[in-house]
Amino acid sequence: MYCFKCGKKLPARVVNCPECDTPQKRRQRYRRRMILGLFIFLAGAVAGSLFDSLFFKGQAWEHSFLGAFIDRAQQSAPEQQTASGTTDGSSELAGASISVDVAGFSAPENSTAVSISINNASGSDAGLASASDKPSGIAEVTVASETASASFAASLTATGTATSPAAPASEVSVPIEKKTFPAGRLVFKKTEPLEKSSGSDYHGFMARDGSELIFASNRLKVDGSQIYQCFRRPTDGSGPAEKVFAWPGNVWTPETTPDNQMVVFSSDSSKPEHIFIYDRKSGNSMPLTSGTSKNMMPAISPDGRLIAFVSNRKGNNDIWLVGIDGSNLMQITSGENDDREPRWSPDGSTLLFTRIIEPLKNSHIMKITLEPLGEPEAIIVAAKRNWFADLSPDGRYLTFTRSESTDGSKNVIYMHELATGKESALKLLAGAECFRPVWNADCSGFVFHATTSQGRSLYQAVFARENQ
Repeated sequence: MYCFKCGKKLPARVVNCPECDTPQKRRQRYRRRMILGLFIFLAGAVAGSLFDSLFFKGQAWEHSFLGAFIDRAQQSAPEQQTASGTTDGSSELAGASISVDVAGFSAPENSTAVSISINNASGSDAGLASASDKPSGIAEVTVASETASASFAASLTATGTATSPAAPASEVSVPIEKKTFPAGRLVFKKTEPLEKSSGSDYHGFMARDGSELIFASNRLKVDGSQIYQCFRRPTDGSGPAEKVFAWPGNVWTPETTPDNQMVVFSSDSSKPEHIFIYDRKSGNSMPLTSGTSKNMMPAISPDGRLIAFVSNRKGNNDIWLVGIDGSNLMQITSGENDDREPRWSPDGSTLLFTRIIEPLKNSHIMKITLEPLGEPEAIIVAAKRNWFADLSPDGRYLTFTRSESTDGSKNVIYMHELATGKESALKLLAGAECFRPVWNADCSGFVFHATTSQGRSLYQAVFARENQ
């Protein structure tokens, strides 16, 4: 008999080679096997990561049988809150699927199921513009139920400390109405003042029913500091502006849900900045994001189910989605550029956002379809700082802010007709810098804020239809 390791002939009735089977040789073989196994494991992990990035866009778990267990665990496990009212950062591991419901979000277990189907007749430019009264390529959205309940997993007091039990459910999801608008071009007619004060008023949003203006203002002091709070003013002139709720930090970009019962906003009350939701009926609130990342600029989907926002949790600022109840976190954009200021198309099938190429000097207006999740496409690429775009409710006009100077100043609001590519600067307010156009739901105009020698105030650009 011969040793299969060294090849030497073994004595009679000897199985193990005396030279190869020493303790030192056994340890050497063990170490070699361990190193080889580790190398194979790392090579498999790298190959799997590349395959996941190329074919599944980082969502490979959702395409395996484990996805069902992840979704079920997220729906059933209660959110854990710290003493400061923030949720555990581990909730960021969302298992949202790209290929279901607008952006792949499942409703909470205690909510009415909502099913959304998008039919794109032309297969291009879903949710954006066309020249006809009923533009081709506009996605038609059908909601299978009338409303879907979104329950808070926990609530906060105005000071941000945790309370229990969970806040009462509020119906915030509504069907996306397929509105029709009169024929003819939208033509700018005049600018109306909406809100002026001794402080700074900005981040205006007109409620979808047109009943009130929601905005941020620092006109009042909080604990001796002049910080921004959420205010409302009825549009029928029945009363002055009043604070909607008390908050311990700055309140930025407040926006209401379609039923006008919830306010979503960002605040630095929980550092560095996070997204919160406030129930106007119960007075309860809760954080929708947590952790060490900065989360800002929330925008509510037309059906009230999802919130698009900006987060730097992966390094750069990217666009993310989260459910109105804080579940199913999902990354939408990625890359080396900063993406900011998400806005929804009227049918909820597309997101518009700003991609910064060179800070203050060059940024593009982009769009990305959500069902199925596509790649970002540029709409406005002029070699200027183009930022904060919003699409008119009829899907034909894109308004955005353009900085005419390379230092980010001389800001003017432009109007871009998507069907023809015609673009023009709107002469809204002489001698003022104008920012952040947000369209009213009835397509009558948009809210913006402007900086003049008297300060920063809110205005409304009024439009009328003219037959071509």
